[in-house]
Amino acid sequence: MSKFLASLVAATMLVPAAARAEGTIEVLHHWVSQSEVDALNVIRKDLETKGFQWKDSAVGGMSGANAQQALRSRLTSGDPPGAMQFLGWEGPQWAEQGVVRDLNDLAKEGGWREALPPQLLTFVTSGDAFIAAPINMHRQNWVWANKKIFDEAGIAPPKTWEELIAAGKKLKEKGVTPVAMGDEPWQIGIIFDALLSDLNGPEFYKKAAIDLDPAALNSPEMTKVFDTLREVRGLVDDNFVGRDWAVATGMVINGEAAMQFMGDWAKGEFLAKGLKPNADFYCFATPAKVTSFQYVIDSFGMFTVKDETVQKAQVALAETIMDPKVQKGFNLIKGSIPARTDVSVDDFDECAKLGFNERAEAIKAGSMLGAMTHGFAAKPEFASVFGDVAAQFFVGKMSSEDAVKMLVEGIDNAR
Repeated sequence: MSKFLASLVAATMLVPAAARAEGTIEVLHHWVSQSEVDALNVIRKDLETKGFQWKDSAVGGMSGANAQQALRSRLTSGDPPGAMQFLGWEGPQWAEQGVVRDLNDLAKEGGWREALPPQLLTFVTSGDAFIAAPINMHRQNWVWANKKIFDEAGIAPPKTWEELIAAGKKLKEKGVTPVAMGDEPWQIGIIFDALLSDLNGPEFYKKAAIDLDPAALNSPEMTKVFDTLREVRGLVDDNFVGRDWAVATGMVINGEAAMQFMGDWAKGEFLAKGLKPNADFYCFATPAKVTSFQYVIDSFGMFTVKDETVQKAQVALAETIMDPKVQKGFNLIKGSIPARTDVSVDDFDECAKLGFNERAEAIKAGSMLGAMTHGFAAKPEFASVFGDVAAQFFVGKMSSEDAVKMLVEGIDNAR
């Protein structure tokens, strides 16, 4: 071997693997916070070990709506990204347009269907096609509570909404803000979703939020949901207008408020301050006779492209996302739990372990429910009606009866 050739080979071996990648895949997503970026790096680094580079296209804001708008523009111009983050019905709806790649061969080979909760399949399949790889699962219906405030008031985590309301009133009498939240419709929607199931059972939730059953929508049970939502409003301070969810979490952390209803993405705020579950703060599901697990998943779909290099990168990315060790590493940072049910959570925090166990129980009990507020129950045109009515009711003076009437009329108009 000549000295020149030997030097060239040696220099090549010193080049990082990512720079010698077999190809590049552009991934469009809406994760822009530091913890989200750090979690994505787990996927990115594993993908690089397979010889492929990740080209980042992050479009933040509006819970993914801005990213979806960017995707529409790309598809219209005939320039789809290699992969895209999906929420709720986004994946199946794009699959109906014939622009999403079928990953069924990979799913069969990797046993994806067997590894995932059956309830998720609605959002990652379309007919016989497997159209997205889910990386995680968040739980929406958590309560986060300041343990010191609870302990000083002699309050234990409530087992019913009656107990929760009573505890809130007790705290309010002591000059403590019982519930921290903002007036954004989705923050209100988290409470509304929980009440639908907690007060009336999982079957009622399915009838109302998924089947859009007229009898369930226009029922005494639905009126009770709004009655209780009004009681919750009485536990919120008057400065809640315009408050970001993370600011509300900070109020609980700093002892300015006792509780917050929020998905487990809020947990990262507590952990970032060095706080520990059950020592500094409580995490428990919204109270119910039959505890539900109202889930939110993030998945990645691959678009139909002609470039064979990108096609190979899509396969590598899908395999990476569904790799148990990647799911573990990603979710340890993200604050969620693995989408796969066969990944150990022994190294996770106590809240994650509780969520993992209650997910297993919910699957058996039929109380594993898609979170409507985040797009995992009724289709968007109907879910928006629930969200609008609940938000108007919460911030206004509307009666429960009028809210039910508005809900029924809104759903009928959207049918």
